[in-house]
Amino acid sequence: MYVRLELDNTILKICENGEIYRYKNDEWKLIENTQNHIKGYNVILINKKQYMRSKIIACAFLNHDLYDNTVFICHKDNDKMNNTLENIYIKPKKV
Repeated sequence: MYVRLELDNTILKICENGEIYRYKNDEWKLIENTQNHIKGYNVILINKKQYMRSKIIACAFLNHDLYDNTVFICHKDNDKMNNTLENIYIKPKKV
């Protein structure tokens, strides 16, 4: 299953298995899941803005507001590269 999401005028296809595709030049292109952030996360660049893969997946499937900074997006197995839907959960930040 996947969800289509438009983010900063870019169309994305987000899959439950953690894959994200970008629609570009009339075709879907897989955005590689590689560590490209100093803290070990995968960050996707869309129109000069960085978005964490885990936050995009939480936005698509868990109704998370992408710009809500009052919660953490956590990984059950603590593997920041395992962005499958079953491995991601939302945890409130302590006040």
